[in-house]
Amino acid sequence: MNRTSHTVIVLLLLLLPSALRAQETPEGMHFPAPGPVWSSQSAIGLRLLTVPRDIAEEELNKAPSIEAQSVLSLPWHFSVRGGAVLQVLTNELRLGTHWSWRLGDVSMSVGDDWAFWFGFMNLDGFDNRANGWINYPGVAVGIDLGAARLSARGEGIFLLSQHTLAGESEVSSTKRMLVGTALTLAMEQPISRGTEMYLGVRLSRTKFHYQTWFAFSTFDRHLLFSELLIGVLL
Repeated sequence: MNRTSHTVIVLLLLLLPSALRAQETPEGMHFPAPGPVWSSQSAIGLRLLTVPRDIAEEELNKAPSIEAQSVLSLPWHFSVRGGAVLQVLTNELRLGTHWSWRLGDVSMSVGDDWAFWFGFMNLDGFDNRANGWINYPGVAVGIDLGAARLSARGEGIFLLSQHTLAGESEVSSTKRMLVGTALTLAMEQPISRGTEMYLGVRLSRTKFHYQTWFAFSTFDRHLLFSELLIGVLL
């Protein structure tokens, strides 16, 4: 192989990462496409959880929360995602690693998120607290329609630990069990120049939802929880 061939090969290798990055689009909060390396994106929004009537009365079965999310794109189509769902009684902090790829208008990803949740309720003499860890392995698929991006993500819900305390006494403890699955459907769409929003729904079929820990539910069966998601990318 002559010097000219070596030069051509070196130039191609140098230009290949740039060509790949040119095909990448900024990764949204839900759309599973790889983003430009070392780019980041954040979003803030609301979640509205509807609790099954088996657990809460109709007047108390709506639980709004504030949600903040961020994503950092890494080399080789990896990314780190973090988020927080904040409420007065229950809160969840979430962090995970994802790997994604894109083929034309279709994108897919696989990932694993770890979440720490905690809550407290001090009413009418009751001093109750709870915390635990949840693991969310999942896979996502999305399609870019140009004007909007649609995505679907399926997850397993593994309750790694749960500790509930009344005062200083532990009243229950659970660990290491598959409690359910979840499906999130979302649409991301520009609403003005430089501003994008997402709208979605999350359906969880699970024996345990961390936002209902204070109900001390004794149901040992899967119930359907639905969450409305709405937010703006910053």
